[in-house]
Amino acid sequence: ELVVTSFGGQYDDVFTKYVIEPFEAENEGVTVKLAPYTGVAKLNQGGANVDVIQLDDFDLIDAANKGLLEPLDESNFEHWDNLYEEAILNTDDGQPYGLVNVFGAWGIAYNPEEVSEPTSWNDLKNDEVNGKLSLMGQWIPDILLIAEATGATYDDMGNVWDFYETITPSVVKYYSSFSDPESLFGTGEVAMASWFDGRAVTLKESGENIDFVIPEEGGVLIRSGMAVSADSENKELAQELIDFAMSVEAQKGFSEEMYYGPTNSTVELDDSLADLVVYGEKEVSNLIAPDWNEILPKREEWLLEWTEATSK
Repeated sequence: ELVVTSFGGQYDDVFTKYVIEPFEAENEGVTVKLAPYTGVAKLNQGGANVDVIQLDDFDLIDAANKGLLEPLDESNFEHWDNLYEEAILNTDDGQPYGLVNVFGAWGIAYNPEEVSEPTSWNDLKNDEVNGKLSLMGQWIPDILLIAEATGATYDDMGNVWDFYETITPSVVKYYSSFSDPESLFGTGEVAMASWFDGRAVTLKESGENIDFVIPEEGGVLIRSGMAVSADSENKELAQELIDFAMSVEAQKGFSEEMYYGPTNSTVELDDSLADLVVYGEKEVSNLIAPDWNEILPKREEWLLEWTEATSK
């Protein structure tokens, strides 16, 4: 039995359909069990008894730095050479610990019937958005993009906290769940929000008045990845499952059903689908892939500053 942490909801349904079921079919006697919502804190406490860990890129690097992950050996992966450079997660010594199986883009979703298309992250301060705005709470990608828009540097983030202090009266909700904007747009409470491309596209495909844009300062490359637990007793099989998730068939499934971009460069999507996801080397490289080894030591301080700025 392989125990795999997961994100819950539709992600687990798609992961089961395109990874677990065909992997079990190819490996007689193997069963894969999902353990949703297992984060770094729980792993660090011990006793999670998991083999494959699925988390966002910053959490995987954090887990690696805490000694919770097994380093990966390129020779054990059939699809390694086909992955984009941004799909390989390393610690600051260059050692790979995680592989990314889906790409997304973090930008701005908006209702084109209520507000103009934003061209800059500074447009979050526009009068027409007043009282119709939502951002994710304590979310480093938002902080990084506001830093780009305001000319802040990692050593001097004052402009970012001033920005948050200015816009907070306009914010309907600093949301905590990635699904929250679905209801906020659906009820008309918000007309603009920072969000994932895939979730925004899914909502638009359902008939909601919503568009998604990457402003001129850029967007953040969202990377959900997979790693092997240092405590796993099935490390070889765990690596085989991760490699399977990097296959063309598995990644096309995530693109078609959840609008996630493939991290395997050999995946071919038709033009209509390619326009809706992060696809191709140029588009991947145009998004900001944060250096989490540099950022993680600053994260606690930044989140304290964020809390203070949004509480005034």
